[in-house]
Amino acid sequence: MKIPSPGFLVSAFFQAFVRFPGAMASAIGGTILLIGLIENHGNDQENFLTRTMITCLLGLSFMTALVAFGESRAWNKSKIALAQLIGFLLLTLCWFWLDTKMEHFEYLILPKYLALLLVMHLAVAVAPFLNHRSVQAFWDYNRNLFANFVIGAAFTFILFIGLALALLAVDQLFGVRIQDEWYVRLFVLLAGIFNTAYFLFHFPELTQEDDQTDVAYSWVFRNLCKFILIPIVLLYFLILYAFGAKIGLEWELPEGWISSLVLGFSVAGIFTYLLNFYLSEEDKSTLVVQFKRWFWWVLLPLTGLLFLAIGRRIGDYGVTEERFLVATLGVWLLLNCLYFLISKTDNLKFIPISLGLFALAWAFGPLSALSVSMRSQTGILTEILERNERFAAGSLKPGNKPLTDKENGQVYSAILFLSQRNALAPLLPVAVDTLARDYGQVLEWLNVGPGLQEGAIRTLNLSAEDYTEPMSVQGFDLDYRIDLFRSQKEDREIKQVFMSSPDGLFIEWWDLGQEKPVLIESFSLKPTLDRWVLKMDPKESYNYANLSMAERSILLNGKKGNLRLVLENGQVDVENNQPRLESANCWILLKKK
Repeated sequence: MKIPSPGFLVSAFFQAFVRFPGAMASAIGGTILLIGLIENHGNDQENFLTRTMITCLLGLSFMTALVAFGESRAWNKSKIALAQLIGFLLLTLCWFWLDTKMEHFEYLILPKYLALLLVMHLAVAVAPFLNHRSVQAFWDYNRNLFANFVIGAAFTFILFIGLALALLAVDQLFGVRIQDEWYVRLFVLLAGIFNTAYFLFHFPELTQEDDQTDVAYSWVFRNLCKFILIPIVLLYFLILYAFGAKIGLEWELPEGWISSLVLGFSVAGIFTYLLNFYLSEEDKSTLVVQFKRWFWWVLLPLTGLLFLAIGRRIGDYGVTEERFLVATLGVWLLLNCLYFLISKTDNLKFIPISLGLFALAWAFGPLSALSVSMRSQTGILTEILERNERFAAGSLKPGNKPLTDKENGQVYSAILFLSQRNALAPLLPVAVDTLARDYGQVLEWLNVGPGLQEGAIRTLNLSAEDYTEPMSVQGFDLDYRIDLFRSQKEDREIKQVFMSSPDGLFIEWWDLGQEKPVLIESFSLKPTLDRWVLKMDPKESYNYANLSMAERSILLNGKKGNLRLVLENGQVDVENNQPRLESANCWILLKKK
């Protein structure tokens, strides 16, 4: 493997740009924007930079697929240019769609974007072969894409190490301070532009029909498949079969995480199967031949294990996007198993094309993961609340009938789920539809707790979502940087102006100017603690939550003064469904009356 010379790199860059102008423009634009995003994180330009950068990321694979599709059909340069112009217009529409400042973007838009990104990458693999070209040519084309990607990544890593060491030498030998950000910029530049140019320069040309491609495995691919990938996949499958036997012997349904293992091992197995597809024609060893012959038979029972695991999770907690994704991939695995076991052609195109269609079906339409999940969670919520006299005439209503711990947890999870997807408003009466943006207020209004078990001690670790957010000091005279710790009465010493009460429910304001400290006033934390613990998962004993400035900035009004507590990080414990503040690092602003 020879490292490219500078002259070759320049030539390759311009040749790649001429052949793939849209893809290279996306790579260059995305790289510059990512560097700008790193340097401007948290300011007003972040939304513009982020949405433009992820649009460029989508455009990189989309524009590449358009050129590959056009070349495979012998389009002239004008026709390919027109296709890329249309592609640019479609990407512009995507830019308006990808508003990262939109409320709950990560739940409503991001999953669909990731599905599109996967489809565009799959399009690069199949676009030139949406015709009658041979499976052998398809396999060789994708083998070259994979090899070019790996070699390009290796060259990128080598160049980064070399140039980073050069920067370090300048820093150490000449006393020129090289900031850490320069190393990040260097890596982004090489990965975004050099690696893309290298990959596109070596992109296979498919202007002529060539179904007589001779498949020849290099020693790297042969040894990778035979001595590394196949044994690892067989070990994975052996572990899963042993686990399946354990389930059968103990007659106990598997936990949800087993589905992730089945999917992960299946993907590794399919990747190995694809690389190994023609190796059996060169290498007649038992391992290679039998792996190809029995792979889909071995995978088929594991899909049953996956359905068993995800079926239990859906039965217990309903459908969410993640569970729907697992179920969808399970159906996709089953479909591929049946196809390759029944079909006599073994057309490898079936794998990426079917995966792309399943991804689109998962992300868009009335049977998408979002739509099905919201219907499922709404059904669970309304059924429980109607049974407990908190739902009537199509709307939620407050009630006093006690819920079981399981029901508390299910209601909490469903309301949080629907709130994060802007789907609570249709369930609320007009008089309280403003609650739809705050699931904590909805739970309080319904008189539903977060479902903590009686007597259990649970912990919530709190931290700031963004430590750079400014805090308002308007209307206050003094500020204190305080570390609060709850301590028993007999152990506590009053050494700070502000202390946590022994029960962890009050902030105490002390006068230390007297011979003996005098308590001036106490401020209740209970409403704040009740809101914070709503972020806890009722099924977990230890939880983490990141708070925005609005959530961690608390106004406490008293008779002798007003406080604003701004939490940096802290710990809340819940025992017998009663929260208390165990510790906190915070700022306290004071306005004396």
